[in-house]
Amino acid sequence: MALLPSLLISSIELCQFAIVTVTVPFYLFLWYFMIKAQFRKFDELATPFFKLCISTAIIDLSTLFANYFGVMFPKFGFFNDFYIYLDAIYAHIYLYIAWSTGICQAMCVSVLATNRLSAMLLPGSYHKMWKSKRLWIAISVQFLPGMLVGLLTFFNKTQLAINEKNGLVPVFLDKQMTTIFFSIGGFFLFANYIYLITAYCFLFIILHKRNAKLNSLSINVSKTKENDRKRERRLFIMCSVIVSVQMTILIFFILKVAKVFELTLDEFYVLYNLLSDLFASINPYLLWIFSDSLRKYVLYQVGLRKHLSVNNTAMITKSAMVNRRPSVAVYN
Repeated sequence: MALLPSLLISSIELCQFAIVTVTVPFYLFLWYFMIKAQFRKFDELATPFFKLCISTAIIDLSTLFANYFGVMFPKFGFFNDFYIYLDAIYAHIYLYIAWSTGICQAMCVSVLATNRLSAMLLPGSYHKMWKSKRLWIAISVQFLPGMLVGLLTFFNKTQLAINEKNGLVPVFLDKQMTTIFFSIGGFFLFANYIYLITAYCFLFIILHKRNAKLNSLSINVSKTKENDRKRERRLFIMCSVIVSVQMTILIFFILKVAKVFELTLDEFYVLYNLLSDLFASINPYLLWIFSDSLRKYVLYQVGLRKHLSVNNTAMITKSAMVNRRPSVAVYN
């Protein structure tokens, strides 16, 4: 028996389609400028955090494209002949991407949260901790666990099921193995959740003690350091929102494995893909809202902002070579 009314399912799918249609170009737009900032060596954007955001964007965009072309189009009956021609190849590729990127997204949350925690707790050692070699290890943690676990999906046979709209939905045939996939995915999400909760509780305790000590000593903090702390707090809030979204997906997995409610195949994929798309779509908007440096840089690059004062290592070096004295790069 269907748990969700067909009208509600149609509304969810329509909203999901609209979200993905708007988010993908916007995400690609921000991704381009984040990459451009790395090559131009803008100090405020050429940081380990934004490098991790670039790698995270690859996973998010892969998720959105997979759900767009792997679920929405065939489910609405678009290009059915093409999907039927690919048959098992299409089903396996989509299901691999869907399951592997789900775990990759969870690992990205942990890596980004760890990056922000280290920046706030150990500001003096932050850049040393996230140097190039260590940064590549962090990026590997974002990708490899999900990609390796996703390989298990190729051991489960698939088929293309026909829904009520004569659309196609790729599904696994072995239900028992599918339950194992849910268990593995739930384990990763739960372990990730425990780590994040423990890390955040530890952070709150440390920050509370540090603030209490500063207040008691009445230490005057320079304006630059205070601005840096505000920027770090904003990025920390951004990561906290992402963690909250991930917890929603974890709850969904727990309820599904515990069989608290029964969902039809169509209903499950509607809710799972909706949560997956929301998880992948939220990052560019959070970056735009909470990262002043990125927002100002993008606005300046597209001509909507006339002045931009940022630290640019490349231009400082060039200016110093020409003028033979230290200078500050200011864009007019």
